Amino acid sequence: EYADKKSDTLDVAFESNDAAGLAKAFGLSALPTGKSAFAVIWTTTAWTIPANQALNINPHLSYALVKTPRGYLILAESLVEKCLARFKLEGEVVATARGQALGGLHFKHPLYDVDAGYRRFSPVFLADYATDEDGTGIVHSSPAYGLDDFHSCVSHGMKVEDILNPVQGNGSYAADFPLFGGLNIWKAVPTIIDALRDAGRLLATQTITHSYPHCWRHKTPVIY
Repeated sequence: EYADKKSDTLDVAFESNDAAGLAKAFGLSALPTGKSAFAVIWTTTAWTIPANQALNINPHLSYALVKTPRGYLILAESLVEKCLARFKLEGEVVATARGQALGGLHFKHPLYDVDAGYRRFSPVFLADYATDEDGTGIVHSSPAYGLDDFHSCVSHGMKVEDILNPVQGNGSYAADFPLFGGLNIWKAVPTIIDALRDAGRLLATQTITHSYPHCWRHKTPVIY
């Protein structure tokens, strides 16, 4: 059954690991030295961020590279104005590119520099289910926790045994999971938000009420 649930939305920045490749994808000779670039995602499930393993971009949409005081941000072109307002940032679009050109680029997990357990990269996979209806036009992918994410990652060559699944049957992260081990996923949300903010990777967060699947018997939110 569906019922209203309060969730914290997050806009999270994933730093580019290939500035030269990113510049080329946008038709630029190079990005200015000393300036970082980030793919920005929007999610209502903060607890899935620690298990992120990829990013999804729509090959047919136009994406903008936006110069801001926080670095260069990659956003769906049609959402730039709305996103900058949400981030409380001024910005200037310096280049645009079709999502197709961004496929295969790699970005660092947002907690990459916080703990060695997150020192991995999120490749960009092309997927039609990334839309510009809301958010940023870029979807973060934790393949253990979403059917679209699972199919996208596996179809792009990810082995099932390599998919991260730290959430246990009791709704808590495994005891040895970096930074959040043993925490119930709902109670971990403020801790995850704080970790992202401290890492300089949180661009915005707000609380919304939205329709969410609940167990018909227990009337509690479902962990998928």
